[in-house]
Amino acid sequence: MESRVIIEGVDPATVASHLHSLSTWLGSEEELRGRIRLVEGRIEADELGGLPEALAVALSAGGAATVLAQALVEWVRQRTLDMTVKVVRANGESLEIQLSRVKAGDETVAELRRFIDQEQPSALPDASS
Repeated sequence: MESRVIIEGVDPATVASHLHSLSTWLGSEEELRGRIRLVEGRIEADELGGLPEALAVALSAGGAATVLAQALVEWVRQRTLDMTVKVVRANGESLEIQLSRVKAGDETVAELRRFIDQEQPSALPDASS
């Protein structure tokens, strides 16, 4: 399954810069390495190229959702401005979280992890069926 991470609340050029930074940050996590790609926006006729508008992260069953949530919140803690981070599942459901360097804590990581984990297939079938 693929989830998308979108940054809002700042201008498009700043979003692109933050997405590049976030892509590098997440790529340093062993569980996420090779599972991240920048998603470019639509290119208009008078433009030479599009700016990234999201990060797509391919996740599988296991701890990748927790790693993504923790790394995302830790990345935000390193920023100097507040922003909105939206995680969008493949089915279109989304979760928006207002993040700031000071307020993003363990409860935010847990909320993101639960949201991301709900999309992932369980590793083992339910034995009670």
